[in-house]
Amino acid sequence: MALATATIKNALASAYGSTAVAAALYTTVPGGSAGTEVTGGAYTRKTTSWSSAVGGVVTTTVTFDVPAGVTVQGYGLHNGSGTYLDGGALTSQGFSTAGTYALTVTYTQS
Repeated sequence: MALATATIKNALASAYGSTAVAAALYTTVPGGSAGTEVTGGAYTRKTTSWSSAVGGVVTTTVTFDVPAGVTVQGYGLHNGSGTYLDGGALTSQGFSTAGTYALTVTYTQS
């Protein structure tokens, strides 16, 4: 059964954002479980701030400090207890010197 109304799509998209309250970067691509999270330097997980749901879509953008010598390959979303919920692959990006990485995540409830 496909969802027919924007009301329920928006409610479910909002629930996703309310649950996925932290974002992380990974040096491996996470799948059904978390990958290997970036460590070192000024890196920390970031609190997400999701947009209001429109058309079943919510978006968040966070910027991470990435230490030198790291290659970012994936991201993960976590709940308030730190449990891995969701994630995926990113275009691989190596950091020969410390830098920043802006991650934008969009969730679409269809």
